[in-house]
Amino acid sequence: MNIVIAGASGHGKVVCDALRTPDLTINGFADDDAQKWGREWSGLPVLGNLESLANKDVVLAMGIGDNTTREKVFHRAKALGFRFVNVIHPSAVIGRGCRLGEGIVVFANVVINPDAQIGDDVILNTSCSIDHDCVIEAHAHIAPGVRLAGNVQVGEGTLIGIGTTVIPGIKIGAHSIVGAGSVVIRDIPDYCVAVGNPARVIKFLHGE
Repeated sequence: MNIVIAGASGHGKVVCDALRTPDLTINGFADDDAQKWGREWSGLPVLGNLESLANKDVVLAMGIGDNTTREKVFHRAKALGFRFVNVIHPSAVIGRGCRLGEGIVVFANVVINPDAQIGDDVILNTSCSIDHDCVIEAHAHIAPGVRLAGNVQVGEGTLIGIGTTVIPGIKIGAHSIVGAGSVVIRDIPDYCVAVGNPARVIKFLHGE
């Protein structure tokens, strides 16, 4: 499998590290920043943008941390005909009955417990845990050290900040941000920023 990582970024470095196994060949990175083309990133070449690599028999790994940018690049890549590889670190634990979308990233020491559903282009970052029957919708990012209890729902494009804890059965809306270290004990709406212990909405964002 010939893999190109979309995004010559810090997040892309971690994706690259998770993919470094003997049975996979990483060709390099794709990036829209022309100043990076022809240079090396994490020991591999930056080959060009997505358009320059289309129809070249490679599969794409998503290496972009920002949800909005990653979602746009994901859809653009699909329109160009790219296939995606799921990046799953060897130390991750995935329970029975889990459903995984395409283009996801699951970093070291992540635990996904039985019957969880993970949407397309989701990031499950280092040492987070997703308990039974959780639903993480497309393009969300669950940051390092987050703890989601059972039956939690996270909406499309939402960021759950580092070290956050969410009690069972909570619904967190789409395109929201939950600040680092928050404790979520009640539902969070769409398009907002919530922080604290217990987490409270401090601002609403403009929906698209």
